Amino acid sequence: MHESDHETGSAPTRLKLVGSPLVSNKGARKPESAASSELGHSHQRLDQADSTLLEELPIFQRHNESTAIELFYDLFFVANLATFSNIHEIQSVSTLTSYIGFFCVLWFTWCLTSMHDIRFVSDSLSSRIAKGAHLGVMVGLAVAGPKYASEGHPAELRVLALILMVSRIVLALQYLLVLFHVRTYKNSKLPLGLIAGFSLAAAFIYLGVSFASTETDHAYRALYVVAVAEMVVNIGVASQWRVVSFKGTHLIERMSLLTLYILGEGVIDVLKSVTKISQAQDYWTAGNIGTLLGAILTIYLFYMLYFDTLNRHHFGSIRQQIWSFLHFPFHAALVLCVSGMAQFVTWQKIAEVLQNFSSEMNNRVEDVIDRITSNDSAEAVTDRFISEVQLAINHTFTAYPPEDAFETNETIKELVETLKEKLLDSISSATPNLDDVEHAIVEITSKVFTSIMSKYGLEAPEESAEGAEDFYGDLNARIHAAILFFEYFFIAAGFSLIILGILGLVNVRKYTLGSWLRFATHFLFGTGLCLVCLLATRPDNDWASALAGTAWPLPMVALVLLIVISVHHLSRRREKSVESQKYQFLPRWRKTEAPAV
Repeated sequence: MHESDHETGSAPTRLKLVGSPLVSNKGARKPESAASSELGHSHQRLDQADSTLLEELPIFQRHNESTAIELFYDLFFVANLATFSNIHEIQSVSTLTSYIGFFCVLWFTWCLTSMHDIRFVSDSLSSRIAKGAHLGVMVGLAVAGPKYASEGHPAELRVLALILMVSRIVLALQYLLVLFHVRTYKNSKLPLGLIAGFSLAAAFIYLGVSFASTETDHAYRALYVVAVAEMVVNIGVASQWRVVSFKGTHLIERMSLLTLYILGEGVIDVLKSVTKISQAQDYWTAGNIGTLLGAILTIYLFYMLYFDTLNRHHFGSIRQQIWSFLHFPFHAALVLCVSGMAQFVTWQKIAEVLQNFSSEMNNRVEDVIDRITSNDSAEAVTDRFISEVQLAINHTFTAYPPEDAFETNETIKELVETLKEKLLDSISSATPNLDDVEHAIVEITSKVFTSIMSKYGLEAPEESAEGAEDFYGDLNARIHAAILFFEYFFIAAGFSLIILGILGLVNVRKYTLGSWLRFATHFLFGTGLCLVCLLATRPDNDWASALAGTAWPLPMVALVLLIVISVHHLSRRREKSVESQKYQFLPRWRKTEAPAV
C-alpha cells in the first residue's frame, strides 16, 4: 500500500507540529495537478488567465460543515452562557445591562475565534495548542462571569480584560502563522497582516483597560467598542480581499448552529421553571398548561421562522458578512426573549397563588364582617377575624411551604399578634382608627406574598431589599423586578422578530413583492410586541400587572409568530421555486465548462 493510500484513507495519520491550511503543503502553487484533483476536477484544464490568478491566491482547505473541534468549542460557549444565566439573575436595570454586556464579550470572543477557524483551520499540534488556549479563555470567562458588573467591580473587570488580551494574542499568532504559509503569494500578505495587527492592537487595548479599570468606572465600555471594531475590521478586510473571504466556507452553518444552541438553552430554562412548579404542586391548572404551551410553541415558531428563511447557498460575500454581523443583535435579543419566557412561566404560577390567597382572605374577612351582630363583644369579633386570617395563611403555606419555614412562621405569628392588638384597640375605641389595622393586614399579606415569591426564586435586587423598611417595601421591590422582565421580554421578542425580517431580506437573491411583504409583516408585528412594554408606564403599573397576572402573555406572542409564519408560507406560494432564486456557488477563477484534456 502506498503512502498516499494512508493519507486519503480512514486510518489516523501522524500529527504534524505545524499544519498548513492550504489544500496541499507541497503543491499549492500547482493548480493543474494537486489543487484541481483536491477539488475533484482532474479532467478539467484551467486557462492561462486562471492559472495566473491561482499563482496569486492560495487555495485553502474548506469544510462543508463544522469540524469536531469547532463543535467541542461550541460546548464551552453554551456551558458558559448557561452558567452565567443561572447565576446572574436579571432583577434590575443594572443587572440587565451587565447581562447584555457579558453576552457581548462572550459572543464576539466566540465569533472572532470561529471566523478564523472556518477559513484557516488545520489539524496540527500548534492548532490544538491554540484551541486549548481558546478553551482556557472560555473557562476564564466562566470564572469572571459570576461577579461581572458594568460598574463597581474593578478587580473582576481587570481579570476579564486580561483574559480577552490572551484571546486576541492567540488569534494574532494564528493569523501570523497563516501568513507564514502563504508568504509566497503577493496578494495575501496585506489582508492577513491587517487582521493580525488589529488583533494585537486589540490585545494592547485590553491590557490598557485592565489598568484603567482601577481609575474609572467607565473603562468597561472599551470592551464592547473594541469587540465591535474587531468584527468590523474582519468583515471589511474579508470583503476587500478574496484571500480572506468567507466564500465557500460554512459560515452560515456556524451562525445557524449558535441560534440552535440559544433556542435549546431557552428550552432548558423553561423546563427548569416547570420543575420548580412541579415540585410544589400535584396538578397543573389550565393557566399553567397554557403558559407552558405558549413558551414551547414560541420557541418552536422562532426555530421555524429562522430556518425556513435560511439560505444555505452563497448569497454574496458582503451580504453574507452583514448577515453574520446582524446575528449579534439577533442572538442578544433572542437570549433575553427565552430568558423572559422562563420567568413568565414561573411568574404565572406565582400570580395564580397570590390571587388565590387574596381571594380566600377577602372571602373569609367578608364572612366574618357579615356575621357580626350588635351582641358580639370586641374580643369575640377579633378572635373570629384572626382565626379566619390564620386559616387562610395556613391553607396557603400547607400547599406551598416557605423555604425558611421556621423563620417565616415566627414572623407571621408576630404580625398576626400585632394585627390582633390593633384590631381590638380599634373596635374598643370610641373613635376607631382603621389605618393601623389596614397596615397590619398589608404587612401580613406582603409577607405571605414574598414567601411565595422566594419559593419560586423571584427575589428583589440586593440594594432594593436592603433599603426596604417593611415587608410591603420588599414586595414592591419584587414586583418592580417582575415588571422589568415584562418590559424586556416584549422588547426582546419584538426585536427578535424585526431582526429576523432583516436577515430574511439580506439573504435573498431577488427581491419580490413577497419579500417586502414578509419584511413588512416582521416589522409591524415586531413593533407591536415592543409597544406592549408601554403598559408598564402606567401609574402603579396596573395595566402591565393585569396582563402579567394572566396566562396570556406567552400564548399572545406565539399567536403573533404563527401569523407571521403563515404570511411567510402564503406569500411564497405565489413566487417561483426557492431553488431557482439561490446562488449556485462556483469559484470565480474556475471555468464552468472547461474542455476535456
